[in-house]
Amino acid sequence: MRFVYPPPADGKPFRLSMGLRELNEANWLEGGLDLEDQLTERKRIILESRDQVFQKIDGHDEGVNYFAKKLTENLAEHHPAYSLSGSTIQNNELGIEVDLTADHAFVQLSQVIAEDLCLLHYEDNVWRLVVAVVIFPSRWNLLEKIGKGMDQIHTPVPGYKTQLQPFITDSFNKIKAERPVWRKNWSLHESELLHEPFFKEIPPVIDKFWWRTERQTLTASADSKYLLFTIRNRSEPFSWLKEDPQAAANFAATLATLTPEMLEYKHLVDTRDQLLDYLKLP
Repeated sequence: MRFVYPPPADGKPFRLSMGLRELNEANWLEGGLDLEDQLTERKRIILESRDQVFQKIDGHDEGVNYFAKKLTENLAEHHPAYSLSGSTIQNNELGIEVDLTADHAFVQLSQVIAEDLCLLHYEDNVWRLVVAVVIFPSRWNLLEKIGKGMDQIHTPVPGYKTQLQPFITDSFNKIKAERPVWRKNWSLHESELLHEPFFKEIPPVIDKFWWRTERQTLTASADSKYLLFTIRNRSEPFSWLKEDPQAAANFAATLATLTPEMLEYKHLVDTRDQLLDYLKLP
């Protein structure tokens, strides 16, 4: 299959889980064939919808500066397409250049890498979202999330309270600067649109659905006061799954186990059965 991160093909029931895995720092940031198009779109959206995609709570320059430095160092060490000169970062292959001092460092970084950037700060036993550039939100509004703790942010997720909430804070506290982690998330959308802060009602065409993935990483600061949460979004034709009929059938088995609450959350109530029929073995 052609997916960067394909649909699960083990046929197991859907289960909400952290699914954290150890991350090699060389793979912190991802390029890809879609990088040029995404960077063009990211710049446009920042210019047109800055307040929608960039929000910050004052007083966290320490965390921003720490991770801006770490990200630029990572680009220099592990990504040959990039070069650094003072405060300037350039992707030499694409001819895209930013100066970190010309705007907020995260805003500038978000125009030369594909990852959205969310800074979390630990205070009073809560990890809180304090600075964020989220250009490609998957049906959630940054204006409603900034300043909130993880439990508040994830309240809409079915099963979060029992399956994830008891483990979130402890799991985040165990992340060390030298041992970052990553996880995957997926959804099915009616269009390839990546910038979707609000759910848009689009007439579904089953064979035109899109497989949307979020490759998420969590990296701690040296003093453990901050975590950087990155999100690498992709939208790929769901029809690619039909190229492997057995994998399609196995994913259908997983899709069939989504609870009514999760189907509602993923906006699949009216299309789940059609998708199952579409994925059946011939």
